[in-house]
Amino acid sequence: LHTCALKNDGTVWCWGDNFYGQLGDGTTVNKTTPVQVQNISNVTQISAGGWHTCALKNDGTVWCWGYNSAGQLGDGTTVNKTTPVQVLNISNVIQISAGGLHTCALKNDGTVWCWGDNSYGQVGDESRTPGNIPRTIPVRVGSSINFKDVTQISAGAYHTCALKND
Repeated sequence: LHTCALKNDGTVWCWGDNFYGQLGDGTTVNKTTPVQVQNISNVTQISAGGWHTCALKNDGTVWCWGYNSAGQLGDGTTVNKTTPVQVLNISNVIQISAGGLHTCALKNDGTVWCWGDNSYGQVGDESRTPGNIPRTIPVRVGSSINFKDVTQISAGAYHTCALKND
């Protein structure tokens, strides 16, 4: 129930519902006009999830904010954040996709990493963790089968898809 826009100067602007801080302006006040996300610049891609938002910076780092009950912000906690926090233990990212209560990133080596809710196996770490046992930091998708050579990802409400180079 929120929307975000990436300007060509690398700033991010969001508007709409802000119950959990998903607009990134340091508040939980709904906005009918765009507000600039605080404390982030040099952004090259954004993705708005269910009640959280993530940004990819030009240095390959990922930053997220908003609702975090399932660890979808990737900062090692389940605490909501009203301004961007850096996702832990991941770098060299070239694409991001925020889903309902999880987030995924594609790295430049063709591997996919996800974090957050895994009730339906959407994190892709070959497990399923019902009962609110979130993945609060990124885990590699399909590590036991060496799943790689991915060129594009898309996280949905309760699933994730990947396009391989073949």
